Amino acid sequence: MLAAFADPVFDSQRTFRELLQAMARPAAPRPLPVLPPAPAPVAPAAMAILLTLCDATTSVWLQQPSDEAVRHLRFHAGLRLADEPQAADFALISEPAAMPPLQRFGAGDLRYPDRSASLIVQVDGFRSGAEADRLRFAGPGLREPVALAIDGLPADFWQQRAALSARLPLGIDLFFVAAQQVLALPRTTRLLET
Repeated sequence: MLAAFADPVFDSQRTFRELLQAMARPAAPRPLPVLPPAPAPVAPAAMAILLTLCDATTSVWLQQPSDEAVRHLRFHAGLRLADEPQAADFALISEPAAMPPLQRFGAGDLRYPDRSASLIVQVDGFRSGAEADRLRFAGPGLREPVALAIDGLPADFWQQRAALSARLPLGIDLFFVAAQQVLALPRTTRLLET
């Protein structure tokens, strides 16, 4: 069995602070401070998030639940696995091209919008500036619209997310990971029409 964080308390605290910053300032890639070992198909950056945010009280849906990844997560985080996306507090998407529709994940309800899923999506990379002027994001935490591209997502991903955004305060929160970086898109961040 692979190790997890070398110093579980301090490493998870440092990671948690970066995740909070990523949510407060969306659409900006941030380096994660610690990348623990991770069994395939889980990327080390995704493992850092799972080890930080998940415990015995959370359920996680794995798109590709390899035996080694399941054993690793159960041992180090004590989390429960969800059989269906709708039942998960967190979901790890390790192959975005084949991911289920976003509508299959819990979006909360009007009394408890916070009882929704957070998705951790492993992508190919991030591009900003002139290369990314097709996608522009705005919302809380952004002083002006940000141009950004996230590589490796299904062609209809942004249409699916726009449909969910129309249901605010319901929705899902997204963490994208590529290499050692994380980029957050809370449900309040909207994609501007281009």
